[in-house]
Amino acid sequence: MMVLAAVVIVGIVLEAAHVTTWRILQVDREAELLFRGNRIKAAIEAYAADYQVRKASRPNVYPLKLEQLTEKPKRYLPVVYKDPITGQDFELIIVGAEIRGVKSRSKDKPLDMVHFKNADTYDQIAFLVQAPASQPAIPGQGMFNKCPPACPQANPQSPQGQ
Repeated sequence: MMVLAAVVIVGIVLEAAHVTTWRILQVDREAELLFRGNRIKAAIEAYAADYQVRKASRPNVYPLKLEQLTEKPKRYLPVVYKDPITGQDFELIIVGAEIRGVKSRSKDKPLDMVHFKNADTYDQIAFLVQAPASQPAIPGQGMFNKCPPACPQANPQSPQGQ
C-alpha cells in the first residue's frame, strides 16, 4: 500500500512539474515572439525609409519577400526569423505585392495578457508597419520647425518680431 501511495504522489509531483515547465517555456516563446515580430517590423520600416536613397536600384518601397531584409549591401535583419510559437515561417501581411508585416499562425491562446490583451489567439497579434505620414513643409524652413507659426522668429512681419 505504501508503494502505491508513493507512486501516486510521485505522479502528482511530476505532473505539476510538467505544467510549470510548459508555462515557463510558453512565456519564453511569447517573449521571443514579441522580440522577433518587433525586429521584423523595424527592419521593414528601415527598408521603406531607405527607398528614397535606393530607388534607382529597387522598384518597390516595401520588401516582396523577407529574404530581401537580409541581403547585402544593407542588411536590415541578420536572418529571417521563424515564428517561435509554431516553429514555422511567420504568416506575411501583404498589401499589393509588398510585405507590410508578419503574424503568428498559431490558434493557441496567449498566456501574457499584458502584452497581448486584445488577442484571443496568437494569430490575432500583428506586427504591422504603418504607412509613413507625410508632413507638409513650410517653404524656407527646415524639416523640423520647433517654433509654431505664431512665434516671433517664424513670422518676422508680426509686431513682436520687429
